Amino acid sequence: MSGSPLEIFETIDARGWEPPEPMVRVLEALDRLPRGKKIVMLLHCEPRPLFKILTHNGFHYRCRFVPEGYFEVTIWHAADTLAASADLE
Repeated sequence: MSGSPLEIFETIDARGWEPPEPMVRVLEALDRLPRGKKIVMLLHCEPRPLFKILTHNGFHYRCRFVPEGYFEVTIWHAADTLAASADLE
């Protein structure tokens, strides 16, 4: 059984941005991310270097390719008990 969806704290639409701007913006947002909320990031490529940083710093993520041609990365606190049982949509 699923819980309530996590509320989006911030959406970062980085499609078309040049490095390092997407990484800089998401790391700044992570510093402010409250428990029970999520960050959604939209990118034209899969941000593999970000995944190791997220895991190392206590975050979980889900990355999926959207049929419209971009990646959607959803990020939340690993220790967030709300996220453990919540729908991420």
